[in-house]
Amino acid sequence: QLLNEGRGESCRATESRSVEAAAALERLIRATIEHGTNNSVLLVGAPGSGKKEVLQQVLDRLLEEFNEGGKSATVGVVRLSGLLHSDECGAMREIARQVCATWGLSFLKSASFSTNLRFLREILSELDKGDKTVIFVLDCLDLYTSKQKQGLLYNLLDALQGSQTQAAVVGVSNRHDCVELMEKRARSRFSYRKVVMAAPPAEEGMRVLKDLLCVPEGAPRGLFEGGEADRFNEEVAAMLASAEARAVLDRFFKCNATIHAVEQLVLGLICSMDSAARGSESETDSGDGSGSGLTLSMLKACCGSMSVTTFMKQALQMPILDLILLVAMQRLEMKGKKSYNFHHIYEEYQQMLAMNATRLANLSFGQEAALESYSRLLDQKFLMLTDTRRYVQQEFRLASLLMMGIDLEETISRHPNCPEVLRQWLFRKNVHTR
Repeated sequence: QLLNEGRGESCRATESRSVEAAAALERLIRATIEHGTNNSVLLVGAPGSGKKEVLQQVLDRLLEEFNEGGKSATVGVVRLSGLLHSDECGAMREIARQVCATWGLSFLKSASFSTNLRFLREILSELDKGDKTVIFVLDCLDLYTSKQKQGLLYNLLDALQGSQTQAAVVGVSNRHDCVELMEKRARSRFSYRKVVMAAPPAEEGMRVLKDLLCVPEGAPRGLFEGGEADRFNEEVAAMLASAEARAVLDRFFKCNATIHAVEQLVLGLICSMDSAARGSESETDSGDGSGSGLTLSMLKACCGSMSVTTFMKQALQMPILDLILLVAMQRLEMKGKKSYNFHHIYEEYQQMLAMNATRLANLSFGQEAALESYSRLLDQKFLMLTDTRRYVQQEFRLASLLMMGIDLEETISRHPNCPEVLRQWLFRKNVHTR
């Protein structure tokens, strides 16, 4: 009941990084509305960092300020998603539909891409005469920029270049290289403005965790009796301040550095306390709820279950050769290399193999098999190509590892078929820079 009263939203609203990102984003969009300065901006941050929530707060404030009830809208919002509107013809049709719905125009479903594009340019010109602004929100922008032909992006950004247009484009993504992935013609029309939703530090996460776990002063009557709420808050504060809990939470925040993850952790802890309280009541006649307090074992169990990322779930089922290449890439990063190609990785693997060559014949793989494994890791998004030159063969293009080192260590420790020597390769201390 306490969590459903908007406490998570209030905690995120006071988070300094969210406030700064919202202010920067609102300043850019407000300049378009008030001064006609067309802007294109990239809102970027990790999944769960609150990008959409910050964007929605900014749009709600601006729509409430500039749009008057009963009159034609001064500011309209057109929303597209790379997951839903991947087809350019369908995306342009959706733009025309939302524009027509906002300003009460008739929409033609059978219109072609060129017809809808011509309509878009004409309606933007007419809206500019009435000092009306269109804000285009492109969710999952990286799905648009990963295409070879980016006609939708080019036409939207090109429309912003005209003097008879008053519009803004806001791209939302968790990839920082979205702008670099654009075609040259689209990239040259982008404003190169970026608002970053940085991951909160561990101290901020600890503050939100404590605020959500503790019972507020204005808690509804009947939930707690006497000084039970104060006693519970003291127990929570003491447990979170212990060295063991801080070590567990530091590891948790390295893998789950978002406020959304903290909210999920709080929900898991509350469920664990509820289960412990019910078990205590069934075992004792008094039912004093002695087992309902927050314990270190509950914290470890909840943090451990949430620390299993998508990368770890995939890696726990992958073959040994894929794990070997991941370990080789991690060792290259420990040596100071930020990017590497397939031949660098295979050379590191050969050096790893030479450490125990006499008893590791079953871990010896040829270059063709390793190259196939490398391509599989690229398809599964464990790697990201940093070399965007399309004419260079894939095995010679530089790439970087997207999986965090702490996730790889946990995967190696949990993998059911991982040989012991692979653990030694990963945790080997004598890795030096050449």
